[in-house]
Amino acid sequence: MSENLLQNGYFEEGFYPYRNEDDLTVGIGWAPWWQDPRPGMPRWKNQKPACAPAELDGQIVQQISTPYGTHVAGLWQQVPAAPGNRYELSIDVQAWSSEEDTPGRSSDGSDVNLRIGLDPTGGLDPTSPLIEWSEAVQALDRWVTLRLTTQAEAAIITVYLSSAPSLPKRQQIVYWRSAALLPIGRYKRSRTIVGPGDTHINLEPEHPDPDQLVEVIVSSTRNFPFVDLLVRRPDNQLATAIFQGITREDGRTVWRYTFSTGEDGLYDLRFVGDRGARLLAQRLVRASRQTQIVPSGDPRTSYRRVYVLLPPTANEKWAVAAARGSFEGRYTIGFSADDAGVGDLEERHVVAVNPHHWPGVLTAAWFTQNYPGTRFTPVVANSPEDVAQALDTGRDRGLGRLQSCG
Repeated sequence: MSENLLQNGYFEEGFYPYRNEDDLTVGIGWAPWWQDPRPGMPRWKNQKPACAPAELDGQIVQQISTPYGTHVAGLWQQVPAAPGNRYELSIDVQAWSSEEDTPGRSSDGSDVNLRIGLDPTGGLDPTSPLIEWSEAVQALDRWVTLRLTTQAEAAIITVYLSSAPSLPKRQQIVYWRSAALLPIGRYKRSRTIVGPGDTHINLEPEHPDPDQLVEVIVSSTRNFPFVDLLVRRPDNQLATAIFQGITREDGRTVWRYTFSTGEDGLYDLRFVGDRGARLLAQRLVRASRQTQIVPSGDPRTSYRRVYVLLPPTANEKWAVAAARGSFEGRYTIGFSADDAGVGDLEERHVVAVNPHHWPGVLTAAWFTQNYPGTRFTPVVANSPEDVAQALDTGRDRGLGRLQSCG
């Protein structure tokens, strides 16, 4: 199953008062939006909503309400994407619109016009014509799952949740739960996102070891308010990022943080606004032991080596699948492009799994320049099982006709 790309999609990671407003308490990773009333509108129309957590059907959910009024409002969240990838958004929603106070029973309710939207360009205007919206539904007193797909056009896409009751009612409440954004089909991850104000993330050291203190330096031409650094570990848990201060240097605002790596693996660093709702910059970095390869002359005897090269984004499941597919052929498995190419051997064959997951994309030209004579075969795989199958198939054919898996 693909990983949910939303932060706190199930509203299990807690809530916070948006920009210190207690009546706008939303799930961490989300931010509220609403349309203000236009001049001449009645007082009940387009009210600023109240946001709070609630418990419904034994689950913590996000509640948005405007009693005795209407609203055009919801939540939004920016998510890192790769242009050309397709994504599916799904979420459960239910509304209570009623002139009575009996929970879960809408009496003389209003249309509530519930829908979800995706901006494939990553914009922050909920009225933008670029947003692709689902059809509006009237889910009174029952859960309905909304679904919508889009193809990313930028390194960020924006998720929108929206409700727009038509008439004021004594009880006017919308409940959201269980949101997920999943990639569809072949999926590549974007490794670096440069945000507004030319925002960058730099590290000291750039290639950390496990169990090492890392300094994170974020710089931008803009001074963003309400910002944080989120560091997600290889096990998908958040690491503790300690704020070390903010300065102005050469016309740029600079934020400094520190965190400690733990296990070997890929760390996802995000410089965010509003507790993660706004994505200002992202950096993926792998913590691993740095082993320097020192040439030791010709090998004892020449042999044919097939090196299955896994990308920095591969986790333990991918490594196990590669080992399973490589067992009969006794292929070498690793994460280092230099390890894969080095050596004065009879034949060096590099089978690169998902080479587009490397910074700058790993190509045959790179090996030709750095390790001439290396044979290079790219394999695009959507799952660990695809890797095992491709290697088994390639072994049966002498690794001469490996195909991309889709």
